[in-house]
Amino acid sequence: MSWSVQEVPIEFVNRTWPFVERMLEKSVRYANGELTIQEVKVNVLRGLDVMFIALDEDNQIQGVATVNLYNRTDNRVAHITNISGRLLADDETFSQFCSLLRLRGATCIEGTVRDSLLRLWARLGAHKKSTLIQIPL
Repeated sequence: MSWSVQEVPIEFVNRTWPFVERMLEKSVRYANGELTIQEVKVNVLRGLDVMFIALDEDNQIQGVATVNLYNRTDNRVAHITNISGRLLADDETFSQFCSLLRLRGATCIEGTVRDSLLRLWARLGAHKKSTLIQIPL
């Protein structure tokens, strides 16, 4: 498999959106109502999140992720806000994704995942860092 991973420049998000919207809707289903597909698009268009896509040999989009980059004292975090499709299809595709994140200064990847995705991410070196809870006020 010789796929390529690319960052989608903000000026091309609207052109790319029809090809990734259905994939991203699948990830939004697991957001427990905290995020809508419209908010995902607005976050990317405002530059709060960056969109990455995985293209197959025929230049068809097979995977998509949105990433929020921010700084902590010791790390520049690439927080994956949404991921869907086959962006993590193999080690080479994931390696390309990591290289693009490093070009943006990232020193680590984080994300909130359900247990089934944790098992997938574990094969890429991820480990459970903490358990997130929420208490409505």
